[in-house]
Amino acid sequence: MIALVDFSFEFAGRYLFKDSNWHIKRGEKIGLVGLNGTGKSTLLKVISGEYELREGRIEFEKGVSIGFFNQDLLSMDLKGDLLNVVLQGKPVLYHAEKEMGEIYEKLAENSEDSSLLDRLGELQDDFNRLGGYTWRSEAETILEGLGFSTADMAKPFGKFSGGWRMRALLAKLLLSEPDLLMLDEPTNHLDLPTIEWLETYLQSYNGTFIVVSHDRHFLDNTVTRTVEVSYSQLNHFKGNFTKYLDLKAENDALMARKFQNQQSFINQQMQFISRFRYKASKAKAVQSRVRQLDKMDKIEIPEEEKRKFEIRFNIKVTPGKQILKIDKISKAYPGIALFKQASAQIYRGDKIAFVGANGKGKTTLLKLIAEHEPYEGTIEPGWNVETAFFAQHQMESLNLKNNLLEEIARAGGQYTDAELRSTLGCFLFSGEDVFKKVKVLSGGERSRLALAKTLLMQANFLLLDEPTNHLDMFSASVLAQALEDYKGTFVVVSHDRTFLSRVANKIWWIEDGQLREFIGSYDEYAEYLRKKEEQSLTEQDKMSVREPKKGLEKSKKAEPKKPKISKFSYAQIEKKMAELDAELAAFTNDLAEIDIRAAKPEVAADFEQLQSIIEERNLLLSKSEKTQKEYDVLFDQWMEQQS
Repeated sequence: MIALVDFSFEFAGRYLFKDSNWHIKRGEKIGLVGLNGTGKSTLLKVISGEYELREGRIEFEKGVSIGFFNQDLLSMDLKGDLLNVVLQGKPVLYHAEKEMGEIYEKLAENSEDSSLLDRLGELQDDFNRLGGYTWRSEAETILEGLGFSTADMAKPFGKFSGGWRMRALLAKLLLSEPDLLMLDEPTNHLDLPTIEWLETYLQSYNGTFIVVSHDRHFLDNTVTRTVEVSYSQLNHFKGNFTKYLDLKAENDALMARKFQNQQSFINQQMQFISRFRYKASKAKAVQSRVRQLDKMDKIEIPEEEKRKFEIRFNIKVTPGKQILKIDKISKAYPGIALFKQASAQIYRGDKIAFVGANGKGKTTLLKLIAEHEPYEGTIEPGWNVETAFFAQHQMESLNLKNNLLEEIARAGGQYTDAELRSTLGCFLFSGEDVFKKVKVLSGGERSRLALAKTLLMQANFLLLDEPTNHLDMFSASVLAQALEDYKGTFVVVSHDRTFLSRVANKIWWIEDGQLREFIGSYDEYAEYLRKKEEQSLTEQDKMSVREPKKGLEKSKKAEPKKPKISKFSYAQIEKKMAELDAELAAFTNDLAEIDIRAAKPEVAADFEQLQSIIEERNLLLSKSEKTQKEYDVLFDQWMEQQS
């Protein structure tokens, strides 16, 4: 469908891509991954035509359509109500409907105009053929899936906040159904229920899509192929993100072994050359080895990509057992009541994940606890509780005149300069970045700096509102590790399920104006919801299906299970064991052959071929293990008949 051939791309004085290749095929569901700054978003802009490719070439199938969703779309000035903005995702239908409306008005004045009637007939045929009569309902279904209500459809687009406008623009793009859908961080402005809806939508998407995301769960649930940007190259892997990590680890281990073997061989040859360099009788052999080394394709192991950072969040004082008591609080805004006489308690050591759809009151509750908004009822902190609150508005408290190191030192004066630099590194500020002035930072960079400051304040109770929003997978993982080790208490609002799975030991959500609590990890909570839904469906089934007759049910239960492997006669066992023994020997030979193929230099340079070989080896190992188990069972039976 699209081919990028021997392409290179230079940006800001360095090559993001060098002599790379990528063939995008129809129907592929691709996750584009890599560290921040490696060029993922740039590559999507090259494919979309926003950036011109000067080295190499890009080829498109005739008539292929591309849709690109990224944060730059927010600058678009779109007029009209929400539904009409989204309907423009299919401009042919949008303009056809508009023209048909104009013709109807003209026909009201002159119903005998044959040219108008002919044109109307053409438009109606095209409108029907292109799905015009289900077009509006499709748009409404997508908008509802992305969290909009029926009442929102008629509201002016410009009245929505930036996050909700991004959702609307995503809906517009999904409605357009391009041949290639490119999504750059599509989950940034979505809550958990909406992310799950988008996952389901993409799983059944008929076209091809490429998604850039730091949400590991999202990638695992949507993509079937992973492309890694690393050291100016594109490495291709079959499978979702977790499968990619496994294959990458196998590839790295295999390359490391090949590198060590080659280095050992080179050292042996160099010792020979050094020893016999000046002996005339060995001159021919020495020259042969020198030529052999010159022609050898050297295996290179790139420097470790993973950053070696860790951070710690200390507490100044140990608080009492009870951190916070929430007693019969109520909070409402015009047209919506968030809390109605809600109560809850937080105890020392609680690590609470606050989940649910946007607009239900999660951020509001954090503000109430931090005393940033008025409310009815009582919120009483415990003894020695020191609270630190991170939210997007914390950026306003940054001193624009300071550089990053000076600014973070305001919160972490008790830390060494090296520790402050390490902390900044975890939040994607490295090298000379630490001397940048706060005033030149982007919104996302300021948010990361504000988060770093909050976490260094040595508070024993943290309120964290979407702390991973502007972090890559590595930084989110480092933050999760720090919060796992944190001796204090926290409440965190986040839609990053991988993050929540690691840090939480309690789950909160809002239901009917009340605070509900589940004691356990996020994974356990998700399993609880799944079983609850299954139980609900089972109960619905019972309503519509007759209960089985008791006699029939009893007879089914009494039916004995068939054994997996029946006993053979002595001769049959020996014959079968001989067959299996031959199969195991063949498996051993085949595995050895595969290892020889994998060790060839041309295979090591081809990630896709190497990946295919690894998958073939794993499949063969699985068959071998199954055969071995069958052999062991027969051997036990053979021994029984011997006794």
